[in-house]
Amino acid sequence: MGLRHALTVLAEQWDDIRDRLSAEDVAEVRALVEEFAREGDRAASEEIAEEIADLLRDLLPGDHPFLAALRGREERLAPDRARRAADLAAWFRLAEPLRARLVGADPPPTADEVERAAAERLLAVPALGADELRAGGQDPGDPDLIRLDAADGSVRWPDFQFAPDGSVPPVVRTVNRILDASGDPFGAADWWLGANGWLGAVPARLIGSVPDERLIAAARAEAEV
Repeated sequence: MGLRHALTVLAEQWDDIRDRLSAEDVAEVRALVEEFAREGDRAASEEIAEEIADLLRDLLPGDHPFLAALRGREERLAPDRARRAADLAAWFRLAEPLRARLVGADPPPTADEVERAAAERLLAVPALGADELRAGGQDPGDPDLIRLDAADGSVRWPDFQFAPDGSVPPVVRTVNRILDASGDPFGAADWWLGANGWLGAVPARLIGSVPDERLIAAARAEAEV
């Protein structure tokens, strides 16, 4: 494989490659590049480069320049000592542009950016509108329900709060009060919809399948933090 050329292409085309990956894949590639940049042994660093190649091979389209470079012939180390030293130096010089482009390319997200991303995620979950809420016999002004207001003025109520018949399970009301759903609706929604270490699962998925007291205890533990 043409690892050296492929890594050069990775640095040159990182913006395009990054846009094709999930946040988790971007983090994995960056972690491997950081490891590659720290490694001082040619064989070990080549193994890391192959890990990067294996990861991206499954994520990029077959005609992408990175994969085209990867399919190229890898130049072997030169037989004489002077040229071999030059080849090794060229290999390790790949580390800095890779680190600069992939690891240092983006500043860490600001608190506002993190908050906006979390809000967008929560606003994208299945939800009911005010008319659907009323049709199910519920009051849109009920303070015990999580109500999410979007920037465009639309309002939605995440549908995990409602039973199939439109009613609200008592445990949902109790937990929402504990989590101050009327004062911090996004925080309450995030608790319900995020993985919970105390419960070992996403709380919203446990409604009706575990004793109500477990969900209430977990919510109280969160409120006390």
